[in-house]
This record gives sequence, structure tokens and C-alpha cells, in this order.
Amino acid sequence: MVAARYAAIAATILIAGCGFSKPITNDEASAIIKESAAFKRPKLVRLPRQITFQRGYYSSYGADKPLSINQLAQVDPVVAILKLQRMISVEESIFGAGGGVPHLFLITPTGIEQTALLPDVEDDPRDPQAIEDRRAERYATRRTYLMSEIKRDRGWRLDLGKREFVEIDQIHNWKDANIQLPVNELAVDFSWRWQPNELGDAFDVRSTTFESMPDSVQEAARSFGVRMNTSERMHSRAFLRRGSDAKWTLRMIEWSFGRGNPD
Repeated sequence: MVAARYAAIAATILIAGCGFSKPITNDEASAIIKESAAFKRPKLVRLPRQITFQRGYYSSYGADKPLSINQLAQVDPVVAILKLQRMISVEESIFGAGGGVPHLFLITPTGIEQTALLPDVEDDPRDPQAIEDRRAERYATRRTYLMSEIKRDRGWRLDLGKREFVEIDQIHNWKDANIQLPVNELAVDFSWRWQPNELGDAFDVRSTTFESMPDSVQEAARSFGVRMNTSERMHSRAFLRRGSDAKWTLRMIEWSFGRGNPD
């Protein structure tokens, strides 16, 4: 009796598992991904209202000088790129004599439509997708050997472009030993590309605008994660969950997994 009871329970679990893991077609999976808010999230960069910093060294042999465009890119490549494109004005003030004194940049959008200046609000820190989105954007606030104590006052976010879906690469279910998945969940690997808008052209690695910038500005854009690599496919993984209503919904997208995506 006991053996029969356990056999019945095991059969019930197996049937439920098979039901939850019912295959999904590539077209159905791609439709769920493309219609999700996560996939529709644009490429965003931050544009501060002002930046303050001090150089990382002190010199008694002369006063600090205004930063060159190459040095500005080490502080904030978004500001440097938009200044080169004459989309913003940057007013630099230096306080005090000698070296190692505070610098202040006041930034004013002059060639950007007001509708393109999005509020710079914080995403929900408890939302796993918001955490993943921030990690993918990975906007750096690093120090360099020239500058320290860099502070950015919150200003705006800029929409540089959108994702263009390419294809489904592979669909994994609970039977895949390499990925630990519940029986009611799928992992969908897919490819996509960045598609820049007019404002994003200056951040597109394949555009003549970006290629005409100094090498140091291009490298800073790569290091800070603000450029758009439209020359390569991006590979991401979406996790779909099947509910009690037998419908598949998106739980989360991991934008980069395995070896990661090109910068």
C-alpha cells in the first residue's frame, strides 16, 4: 500500500511537471520578450547638471588650467561627447590659486529637445530586473590618476536608442542539467542589436560622428559603458514562468551571461 501510494504521488508530480514544461514555440517566446517592458527599455545615459571635483595631486608650480576635451572625457564621457557635438554648453570654474583646487562644471542642454531630457529618477532598488538593468548600463563613476572626489549632481537621462530583436538562439527547460530550472520555468537565449536614434548617433561605434572623435574620448566611452556597440550581436537570457493559468510570462532578462557581451 505504501509503495503504491508513493508511486501515485510520483506519477502526479511527473504529470504536473510535464504539463508545466510544455514546449513553447520560438515565435511565442520571442513575442513575450519583445513586448516586455524590460526589452523595450531604451539605452539610457546620465547627463548631470553639474560636476565638482579636485585633481588627485597638488602642485605649487602653477595654477590649475581648464580641462582639455580628453581630460573631460576621463571625468564624464557623456559630457565630453555632447560638448563636442555642441548639444550642451559647459561652463568651467576653478576656485583658488595653485594646483589641486576645486573645479566646477555647470552643464546646460542647448541643442537637445526638451522632450528628450528625461528625469533622472532612481529605479526600484528591490526589483531584480531594475538591478540587472543598472548592471547592464554599468555607468561608471571611477577615479583617474588626474581627478579625485568627483561628484555629479543629478540632472537628466537621455534616450540613445532601442533594442532590435534578432532571433531565438536556444530554449532550455528543467531537463537541462547545465541550468537548474524549476519545472514551470524556461530559460530562453536570444540575440538582439542596438538601434540608435538621432541623439544616439554620436555614441554609435559605427557612426562617422563617433569615429571622428579623439581616440581617448572613444576609449572613455567604452570604459564607462556609455557607447553603443551596433557592430556586434548581443546575447541575453530571458526566464519565462508558467503560472496556474497555463500562460507563460516573463520573470526576468539577464542582459549578459557566460562570457558577456562586447562593450
